[in-house]
Amino acid sequence: MKKFSLLEEPWIPVFREGRVEEVGLREALLQAHNITRIETPSPLEEAALHRLILAVLHRALMGPKDKWEALEWWEEGRFPEDPIRAYLEEYQDRFFLFHPDAPFLQVADLPDTPIPKENPGPRPWTTLLPELASGNNPTLFDHTTEEDVPKATYAQAARALLVHQTFTPGGLLRRFGVPSAKGAPLAGAAAFLPTGENLFQTLLLNLVPYSSTEAREDAPVWEAPPLRLRDVREYRTKWPLSGRTRVYTWPARGVRLLDEGDGVRFMAYGPGVEPIPTPFRDPMVAYRSDAKGNPLPLRLDVDRSFWRDFSSMLPVKEGSPPASLAHADEILRTLKEEGEKGSRSLRVLGQVSDQAKVLDIRREVYPLPKGILSDVAKLNLSSALEQAEDLGQGLRALAFVLAREVLGNRDPQELSSFARSLPLGRLYWHALDGAFPGFLARVGEGEALGLWQEALKRAAVEAWAATRLFLGTEARHLKAVAEGERVLGRLLGELKEVVK
Repeated sequence: MKKFSLLEEPWIPVFREGRVEEVGLREALLQAHNITRIETPSPLEEAALHRLILAVLHRALMGPKDKWEALEWWEEGRFPEDPIRAYLEEYQDRFFLFHPDAPFLQVADLPDTPIPKENPGPRPWTTLLPELASGNNPTLFDHTTEEDVPKATYAQAARALLVHQTFTPGGLLRRFGVPSAKGAPLAGAAAFLPTGENLFQTLLLNLVPYSSTEAREDAPVWEAPPLRLRDVREYRTKWPLSGRTRVYTWPARGVRLLDEGDGVRFMAYGPGVEPIPTPFRDPMVAYRSDAKGNPLPLRLDVDRSFWRDFSSMLPVKEGSPPASLAHADEILRTLKEEGEKGSRSLRVLGQVSDQAKVLDIRREVYPLPKGILSDVAKLNLSSALEQAEDLGQGLRALAFVLAREVLGNRDPQELSSFARSLPLGRLYWHALDGAFPGFLARVGEGEALGLWQEALKRAAVEAWAATRLFLGTEARHLKAVAEGERVLGRLLGELKEVVK
């Protein structure tokens, strides 16, 4: 039987009029101008939910054709309702979480009973979320086990399903003739999400122009025939990894949620659609070029904040910003010229993974200033990050100098280990994590680099002060401090010369 319509039932968490509530997809679309934002503690949910809503908007409105149509909608303050209502009416049968023939983002006839050499049996729903414990995934924020699976509400299960189809990494599967499955579209990429003052503005800033040619060659999963076991067995169905709404709603795995009447505890699980690589670039992803000139998506790193890689997406570094950011910059620059004010932000969302294991989940929020992709801003950003890395490398060398002064001529590995134990580099980068948003907010201004220089100097001096206390007061420590002072002075002097 049909059950739990994602169009009507509340399942999308939003912040509206000072409180968090859940709404259906229809309300999120038609009342976006009255909703402040999607509100979820999960960065992956935030990205996946926005991509779903954007996919519906692109297909319902068949646009925007260009930034001018997007600006017309902006001036109207809401999306055109009639085409959205008509589109949802046409495809309403494809948005049921439970459906005998076409459950949303699932395979209706996927077996849940064990089949020798084909299907070990059902899996807990917690498999869908990397932050919950299941299988051999590392436990990030949860301590449940597969022997004690909590029951998910239908709303939780729907959101988890969407996250999994968007972010699941590739790895061993061993189900229905597929030994190893490919990763989902955002499994190894950071998603850029420019945000406005309400959900309507946020969606419009991410509605990158959608040409009629692209629209003809594109289709979200609900416009395609429902998948069956025969389609996903042995990866028999292969789609090109292209088309914006197809990629936004990609069925990376075969799933069938098992309804227990008031929630979900287990699911049938198997392969989904095999992606055929194409030159397509995801509008929410930034790319850099490898040694052969091939585009590689920018990823989050477990050991460093994402801002340190911002310059690698700029053309001066043979990279390219996400189309969503370029579109938002165009919109906001036009609005600024017309005198509109308002604060916007750029959210970087995603996971840090090592092959099939998810090591961390990240949300980083930065200012989204006027002209973030202007020529001045690009040059300032590239120069500022180069200075930060150069000084960081200098401090790493300084730490090794301290290690040699304190320990003498020891084994290089021992000296490196001691140098890494010093707080110098760690505190330097931690201070810059806090300083970078202020710099980015003014990145297009003439004095931005001067302010950044002061931030670099302050971060290095404060990190050095803490390192001095860490070293101790014996003669060898005092000698190391004296040598460190000399090296630090040289580093700061070189920094000043670079800025001039």
